[in-house]
Amino acid sequence: MSDWVFAIEEDKLKEESIKVFKTTDKQIALIKKDNTIYALLNLCPHMGCPLKNGTLEGYVLKCPCHNWGFDIRTGENVDTGEYIDMDDPRVETFETQVSEGKVSVLL
Repeated sequence: MSDWVFAIEEDKLKEESIKVFKTTDKQIALIKKDNTIYALLNLCPHMGCPLKNGTLEGYVLKCPCHNWGFDIRTGENVDTGEYIDMDDPRVETFETQVSEGKVSVLL
């Protein structure tokens, strides 16, 4: 069963910045882009590098370790890395909502 979990106050998440929200078993990267908030697992599927240290180029978050890129809207790999040695690498994404200035993530 999924539940909405409070993650952050909306005004604490600036445009094109990355903040990490921690649950008991996951770290979720929160990104605000064009006034929409996206949430994805904070781990690159390649070697587990934290995506929060990556760079955001448009809607693509690039992993700091090997430059793999993931669309923050879908979690899909956009083939920007040095090499791709996995079939269909992707990052888990999560639905978000904002209510009364509070950002929640569906877990």
